[in-house]
Amino acid sequence: MIRILLLLFLGMMISCSKESYEADIPSYLHISSIDLQTDASEGSGSSNFTDAWVTMDGKFLGVFELPATVPILAEGVHNFHIYPGIKVNGVSATRIRHPFLELCDVWIHDDDDTNTSSSKISLHRDSVVHIKAVTRYSSSTTFTLIEGFEEEDLMVSSQISDTNFVHVKSEDLVYEGASSVAVFLDEVNSFFEIRSSNFTTLPIQGASSMLELNYRCDHPFRVGVLIKSSEADTFRRFSPYYIKPSTVWNKIYLDMTDPIHTESASYEYGVFINANMSESSESASFYFDNIKWLHRNNE
Repeated sequence: MIRILLLLFLGMMISCSKESYEADIPSYLHISSIDLQTDASEGSGSSNFTDAWVTMDGKFLGVFELPATVPILAEGVHNFHIYPGIKVNGVSATRIRHPFLELCDVWIHDDDDTNTSSSKISLHRDSVVHIKAVTRYSSSTTFTLIEGFEEEDLMVSSQISDTNFVHVKSEDLVYEGASSVAVFLDEVNSFFEIRSSNFTTLPIQGASSMLELNYRCDHPFRVGVLIKSSEADTFRRFSPYYIKPSTVWNKIYLDMTDPIHTESASYEYGVFINANMSESSESASFYFDNIKWLHRNNE
């Protein structure tokens, strides 16, 4: 009798352990990338989304570096929200949801190589669902500047610059489209600055501002806000960012909110990029494309 009870007890323990083990087997959601879709009035669709911010059934699951395979202790059909994440100001420790972009459309890659758009995803334990996400600029985004260097330039060389930028069209130098711009410095022409050709008033109080920029260079450069007084034709420079060199094309997102919050709403604003060649160098080269200045009134 004791032996029978012992066998029953062991059977129950094995059954409970098996059920517990099966309950802990996760399902997986693989997010290969997040892409930016733009229309003709919004400029380039280039992006550098580093993270996916994932919510399931209203519960925040976390921030996952792309490409990401997200383990989820659930199965069945669930509703997912995915937002694009960036390294703001190029700093790995400062990762945020891109504040000017919408909730992603989610595309599920099926076994028959078809893609279905749906925020409702069916999870299966010990199985991977492959998805791709697409986002767009929100309707509340205002584009103060879109410069792709393809047609009429909206940025010009400053009067204090030693040299002018040039358009490059060689495929190995252009980021995308027909052309990008380049600046070359040497021992005689050792400083450059390019800036907005037009200045504008901005919504100061409660406004968010961000600059997007594609670049490659062998020297560091500065990016900032150029402030024009409405009473005199004078400029002041607010230079919050010092960008490190990158030998390959890189995209950076710069938070420009603070520079405009510290000023008067009556001033006009533009952006500038400048650099000095180091004294130990004989030459320096800089390439730029897809400069966008975004604003949104948060009120």
